Amino acid sequence: MDEEIRKKHHVREDLCTNRPKYRDGRKLRAIKVYTINQESQYLLVQGVPSINVKSELQDLFASFGEILSCERLENYPTEEFTEVFLIKFARLQSARFAKRFRDDYNFYGGVLHVCYAPEYESVDETWTKLEDRRKSVIRRINLIERQAQREREEAELDASAAAASGDAASGSSETVVAAEEDGARFSEDTPVVIELPEEFFFPSSYDLPPAEHYQQLPPPPSVGQTVPFVYPSQLTNPIIVPHDQRLSNPLQPSSSYMASPR
Repeated sequence: MDEEIRKKHHVREDLCTNRPKYRDGRKLRAIKVYTINQESQYLLVQGVPSINVKSELQDLFASFGEILSCERLENYPTEEFTEVFLIKFARLQSARFAKRFRDDYNFYGGVLHVCYAPEYESVDETWTKLEDRRKSVIRRINLIERQAQREREEAELDASAAAASGDAASGSSETVVAAEEDGARFSEDTPVVIELPEEFFFPSSYDLPPAEHYQQLPPPPSVGQTVPFVYPSQLTNPIIVPHDQRLSNPLQPSSSYMASPR
């Protein structure tokens, strides 16, 4: 068959070796830009060994999506002992992934070369491809506009909240100014001292009982003196004896410190 069948975009291009290091990937690739016109759901697979592996090739590409057809091209110019297959995917996105991950793939000892074949598309298939691309661009534009609108609304809410907080803080502007002036003299580690009036600790008057309420303690009894026992229930006004007076003489009985009944 004539060489005119072999299109220019079907030929494998040389690898790029002069890319900057910051753009150099893990493996060398050829630099080529694809548009929606050059992309297609038809893939041309070259370099398939001539050992009757059509079903294996179809299973290899079926992992990326539904395959509508897989045909061997009889009259396409190929290398010796190799074949060329034309695979048609149901979705363009499936063809994109298949070309990306199956190009330069080692298949039964041969290296596959996968490229787009838009010349096999019909007019309706080309129109559908362009229409899907147009809808995809519109969806992305709408998504960007919604995100921008959401960001503007959030910015307006933040501005209104800041304005409200500023109005609330305007009443205490003098205190804020004073705090800024004293900021050089105080830090986070400076203790805060609160001065309280003396009346807070020592009030001028207490609600104390009258003087008649108190009783004098009787003198301690002498050694050997008998002191009558008084029950606490018989006391009308019990007197609380300080602790130091109780321990002044450990030999004194505790009943001597109880007030006698009236």
